[in-house]
Amino acid sequence: MEEKNPLKDYVWNTGNAFEIMRLLVEGAVTLYDDEASPLFRLGRLHGQAKAALAFEAIGTALFELRMHIMNLQEMHGKEVERQCKLSDNYDKLDDE
Repeated sequence: MEEKNPLKDYVWNTGNAFEIMRLLVEGAVTLYDDEASPLFRLGRLHGQAKAALAFEAIGTALFELRMHIMNLQEMHGKEVERQCKLSDNYDKLDDE
């Protein structure tokens, strides 16, 4: 019977969560660029400043969120790599 390693489970789960968050935010950014950006311009052209500003705020939030998720993924990867070098708990993470 295989012994559970909570640290390995945590690393695996957080890595998967960051990957899913990244895919979701990339899809949202793409959708925003393709569909919402023209709505922002239409709002400005037709005097709907409040709507235009709302779309701009949504876009800004999406791009900021993407940047933070990318940074989290990078930090997570570096920490996993560091831990692999330091700890016997991490050796051969891919064995299972």
